[in-house]
Amino acid sequence: MSAASCVGRKSAVEEEDASELRLGADFADAHCLSMAEVKIVQTSKLEDDAERGEETSTTRTRVFEKTKAYCERFTGSTSAAAAQTIRNLLQDAGLHDFEGAVISNLKPVDFDEAKTLVPSLDVEDREFTEESIQAMLDEMANVRKFE
Repeated sequence: MSAASCVGRKSAVEEEDASELRLGADFADAHCLSMAEVKIVQTSKLEDDAERGEETSTTRTRVFEKTKAYCERFTGSTSAAAAQTIRNLLQDAGLHDFEGAVISNLKPVDFDEAKTLVPSLDVEDREFTEESIQAMLDEMANVRKFE
């Protein structure tokens, strides 16, 4: 491999940086879901199949089953209403879908933990304050607590 091709690869890799919300071309038009939202989509698909009385090839895969088990294990009993409320809180705070999904999935309890897990929250030119992020995290904890 030539030196020129190695340099080209390095610059391609450097273009993607989640800490700066540069997620690459594959994610340019994509929306990120939390595990609770993935669980809701999967449950809905299974219910649709049950209503029709047939399984589709989508729900019979190992990947589908393993994803379902993983989401059930780590989301607990998050209701659709709670997932929607949390999604609204994250969007109202002005978070990127990726940031919202990470925060929703990892459930940080304070600003320092959130900015460690999601470094893009601590960028100076964004409008986030420690107080606004902490208020959002507290509200998310309340939603989960009282569902």
